[in-house]
Parts: sequence; structure tokens; C-alpha cells
Amino acid sequence: MVASVSAAEWQQSQDALRDEVRRVTTLMRSISDPGVPAVGQWTLAEVAMHLSQMWITMPGMARRDLSRYQEVVPSIAGVAGDSLIRDMWDNADMNALGLTSDTERDLAVLADRIEERAQEYLGECAEHSPDEPRPWLVEGTMLPLSALTCGLLSETLMHGYDIAHAAGRKWRIEPTHAAMMVRQFFVPVLQTVHPQTFVNAEKAAGLRATYELRLRGGGRLFFVFDNGSLRVEEPSARRVDCHILADPVAFFMVFWDRQSQWNAIAKGQLIAWGRKPWLGLKFRSLIRNP
Repeated sequence: MVASVSAAEWQQSQDALRDEVRRVTTLMRSISDPGVPAVGQWTLAEVAMHLSQMWITMPGMARRDLSRYQEVVPSIAGVAGDSLIRDMWDNADMNALGLTSDTERDLAVLADRIEERAQEYLGECAEHSPDEPRPWLVEGTMLPLSALTCGLLSETLMHGYDIAHAAGRKWRIEPTHAAMMVRQFFVPVLQTVHPQTFVNAEKAAGLRATYELRLRGGGRLFFVFDNGSLRVEEPSARRVDCHILADPVAFFMVFWDRQSQWNAIAKGQLIAWGRKPWLGLKFRSLIRNP
């Protein structure tokens, strides 16, 4: 069950999102070479284009109206009802289709788009409760509005880093923003989808173990693996096999494959102990990244 978000947390997530939009659009307008390589086969401009499309899709799901995205990608209409894809692992194909459907690569134009959509979305958020259910990316999956908001925060943080890194710029991620993304987006998604959706079946086969994740400044969570399934729970009397103390920024970066877990371990950003501390080294490999 997804935990409720308080009024204060709801306001904090909106403020964080507003701050990150300001930062990423300022960054985009300052870059003179949008054609440099960024992530995988994508250039910096293509990453920015993708981010601008996330600012169509997430708000569209929040208002239950995907018509704006369907104007850009007409073939997506009717594929998954109020959502965008039928299966989580169709996500890469959808992103590729979105990228080829809009040829805009001017960073100033894309920054203007993001700002305009963010202003509209945040204005709409002020009129709603954070716990109101909304369709998510995958057909049949519902998330609270707060999770969609922190999903946008996650996209803006991650791709802001990608754009800055490609341009040779520094990009600081606030620990409170990273912890917010984990607690209010990552966790609700894991608690809502089928317990096997994000589990690496090969790595988790036969594993029955409970991890306690302690996010510095972000509270505690139990990750319970049971022979190929995963449940994320609030702390209880359940016996813990491995405790992990994590810097929230490092956890965010390692989860999205922007930082090696070995680098984070060497820096003291990920620390494991407990009855079976060696399980800490396996934790990241047990979860698949879409």
C-alpha cells in the first residue's frame, strides 16, 4: 500500500520541481553545442527533446488527457487506454518513437516548452490533493498525483545531470530532492506494479532476504525479496538480513546507472552490514532498470 503524502511534503515536492525546472532550463539556454554525445546513442539535444516530451506525458496522465502527446506521436493513441504502454519493457521503444516524431533540437525552444508546461502543471497541482489516483505509464497502473510529480522530478534531475555532464558542466543534486524522488516516486511504483516487474529473475532466483535501506535524511524502508518477487514495506519487526546506509544522491545515481555502485562504495556513500552483509553487493543487480 502506498503511503499518503502530507500537505507539507506535497508543497515541498512542488517547490523542488519548480527549482529543478529553473536550473535545467537555465543550463539548456547556456549551451552552444547541442550535438555532443550524451547518453547511449543520444546527443545532448536529443536528451533535452526527450525531457521536453516527459513534460507532455506526465502532466497528460495527471489530467487524464494524452491528446497533446498523441498530436506528436499519433500512433500511440488507443494503445494503452489512459496510459502510454501496455508493458514496462515497451518504454524504450516509446521513447525512440517520441524522439523521431519531433525534430525540434533547438535548446532554447525546448527550454521554453519545459517552462511553459511546468508552469501550467504546477498551477494545476495547487488545485488537487497529492493522494488523488492517476493513470501511470503502464496500462492498468494507478499512482497518486504526488508520485507523478516526483516522477517529473526524477526525469528533470536525471536528464539535467545528463545534459550538464555532456556539456562538461557541474550539476549538483540536492540530497533532499533525491530522497524525495526515492520515497515518493521510486517506492510507490515498486509498491504498485506486479512484484516481479522490476526483479532480475536470474539474479533473484531462490533468494529470500530482507534488506533495510536507510537513506540519510530520508528514513528507512524494507526491501523483501522472495524467490523472484519484491515487496517494499515500511520497517517492522521482520528480521533483517542486510542493512544498507545510503547517501540519497548516490542511491539515485546508482539506480539510474549514472554512477557505479563500486564508486559509491569506495566513497562511503553505500555501506552494508548485518547478518549477511555480502548481500549488499548484490542489491543493485537484483532490480532491473527500464
